[in-house]
Amino acid sequence: MNNTGNAPVQLTDVRKVYGTGPGAVDALAGVTYEFAAGTFTAVMGPSGSGKSTLLHCAAGLDTPTTGDVHLAGRSLRGLDETSLTELRREHVAFVFQSFNLMPALTVRQNVVLPMTLAGKQPDDAWVTEVIRAVGLGERVKHRPSELSGGQQQRVAIARALAGRTAITFADEPTGALDTTTALEVLTLLRDQSRRLGQTIVMVTHDPVAASYADRVVFLVDGRIVSELRRGAVHPTAEAVAAELAQLSAGRLSPTES
Repeated sequence: MNNTGNAPVQLTDVRKVYGTGPGAVDALAGVTYEFAAGTFTAVMGPSGSGKSTLLHCAAGLDTPTTGDVHLAGRSLRGLDETSLTELRREHVAFVFQSFNLMPALTVRQNVVLPMTLAGKQPDDAWVTEVIRAVGLGERVKHRPSELSGGQQQRVAIARALAGRTAITFADEPTGALDTTTALEVLTLLRDQSRRLGQTIVMVTHDPVAASYADRVVFLVDGRIVSELRRGAVHPTAEAVAAELAQLSAGRLSPTES
């Protein structure tokens, strides 16, 4: 089933329930949202609000209980794992807190691995630029065991950016980085979105990281309850922190998304 809209990532009345009976928990409680092409969106909310569940359902890593997800123009409903893998390989990159690096490969080999598996020819100049931008220009021949945790996270970020996929999902991508490198990576993500039209969806707890996004979406109890956008209320770190504090204090009643 083809998507009738243009947004690369669309969720329609997505509900995700864990457990059954009286103990069932609505991790997502009917989320409808579009992540448009060329936008960089930060997803925030109090602990347990459903941020990671939203990202996993949007990326096809988890199946909604009800509702529909469209990814890169295709409905994920009914797709088998092989079809999902092929769709993600072609259109999607990931940055998660687990680095998932191949220990026998060098930095550069890890960065180009998804393209190699997909049978694509890497753009060597762009790969070099991305590796340099994440601060690993002098370590291209090192293996993961020779890198710190923060450096391994940089490899994972470079790997996601190098393929210039249409969509990138990132879960706390700067959590293991020092401040300087984190800001460089966030700038690179923002530039990817603006220059290449890439759709980036980033879960974060950091208001500074969120302030680099074009929009910040806030979840409470599995529902989108508010949003900050550039051009309306500028999503500065201070504005993001104030909104998050208000939500965490429970002073904003959730409404239907």
